Amino acid sequence: MSTSRSTAVALAGTALMGLLAACGSAGASSAGYVPLTTSPTPAPAVVAPAQAAGQVAPAVAAGKPGNVVAPQAPATDFTALARRFVALRNSGTQALAAIKNQASSTDLEVDKRLMAQAATIYGTYVQQLRALPFPATMKPDADALATAVSVVQATFVQASQVATFNDLDPLLQKLVDGQDDQLAATNVVEKDLALPQSTPKP
Repeated sequence: MSTSRSTAVALAGTALMGLLAACGSAGASSAGYVPLTTSPTPAPAVVAPAQAAGQVAPAVAAGKPGNVVAPQAPATDFTALARRFVALRNSGTQALAAIKNQASSTDLEVDKRLMAQAATIYGTYVQQLRALPFPATMKPDADALATAVSVVQATFVQASQVATFNDLDPLLQKLVDGQDDQLAATNVVEKDLALPQSTPKP
């Protein structure tokens, strides 16, 4: 096996293993999720002041509203969104896990097909990620993650079209480097949703 081919195979293994972490660790589940707007202590109830003994409450003049406390809007609960994000993130992880051990040390065509499969997985992931109903406050973070995923997906497409292992080497290195941006963006979205952080690459 040539040195460049050995390097390509090593990078392929590293890239795919690392990208599993970047896509999101299956171990980081939604268990124990607490909505961002949930308060640890309930708000005190509004109690009307006690009337002095024998005192009659004044009548409300006709046509004039009394001291009415407007009901507060219910806090937004992002539990459902968090669960959908976890399910999507973990489905990408599982799809990559199914192909990560198929890299070949001798057949470039096998590796190119593997890269094409990974590109399809990432393409589906970014499409479904963009479809999630993130609120306006989280949209920039979600868009940053979608962009990072798109960059990785585009690199996989390039890697699936190379002519030699030497052409594949720099693209695999680009995938290894790109996973850092994707993992960082994933962690930001997880933080927004009060989720455990995905496992960083080793």
